[in-house]
Amino acid sequence: MLPHISIQPSETRIQALCFQWHWNTFPAYRGLLHTHNNNSHNAIKGALNKALGIVKGVSDLEYFFAGKSYFIELKNLAGYQTPEQKQFQKLVESQGGAYQIVRSLEEFQCLIEGIHSRPSL
Repeated sequence: MLPHISIQPSETRIQALCFQWHWNTFPAYRGLLHTHNNNSHNAIKGALNKALGIVKGVSDLEYFFAGKSYFIELKNLAGYQTPEQKQFQKLVESQGGAYQIVRSLEEFQCLIEGIHSRPSL
């Protein structure tokens, strides 16, 4: 009998699943969940992104809901934050912001449902 091998979805796959779930589940809030394209595929694109204000380490997703921004970093079970991502988290939290690491669609769903169930101020 072959051993069970668990293949981890990529962070890109997790992000796609999360975005699609939100898009389909909350059509009235489309656009409030968005990505920050902070990955460059080559030096030229990297220089352009930097000139346009794209900052290394910024979270994968930002969700704006009920007057508050939530910064969401997506990782698979084996993933870890880079030093720049840890610094961004500290910066967000030092300003009273919300920052969350999410490792699966299920965690994302719980996060969003929890945000929606909070009373607005």
